[in-house]
Amino acid sequence: MQKEPVPLLAIAQSFLRLGSTVFGGMWGGTSQLERELVQRRGWVTTEELHIHLVASTLMPSTRFVGLAGLVGFQMRGWVGSVVAVASLLLPSSLMILLCAALVNPHALGDRFPVLQRALGIAIVAILAGNAYQQLQRPGLSGLRWVRGIAVTLAVAAGIVYGVPLVVAAVGGLVAGWWLVQTDSR
Repeated sequence: MQKEPVPLLAIAQSFLRLGSTVFGGMWGGTSQLERELVQRRGWVTTEELHIHLVASTLMPSTRFVGLAGLVGFQMRGWVGSVVAVASLLLPSSLMILLCAALVNPHALGDRFPVLQRALGIAIVAILAGNAYQQLQRPGLSGLRWVRGIAVTLAVAAGIVYGVPLVVAAVGGLVAGWWLVQTDSR
């Protein structure tokens, strides 16, 4: 029985979603790929996906990209393969370009301070939300509560007052690690 051809827009949407949410490459994304294409969409069978998985290991490309190309080819031929691979790679490519622009602020011209300020505000909001969630944990001692508030305020102040985002992120990571380590003792 011949299957109905899968619309190219649907292929693009599924692989854009996968490209935006899958981290860890092939092994991190295979289960999500199976959930999306086999269970949710019914575009391929588990056996077909496993065959494509094995075949992608023999290709001279990254396995996950090769797998996307093979599945896209099964669904719509060469055009489906190109749409699947391009859609899978687009989100990470845009993230890389954004990071490159942040590392080299002169590439953005006069717009960099506005972008940096917007990202700083977003990071402060994420820190505040994370701090709120952490402070709601039962059994949190008064000293740990004060430490958590102090670290959150220090990192937020660093971002607001011009500490580069990378330094603030590393500072937050180190402070968070220190808080977790003192909690596990």
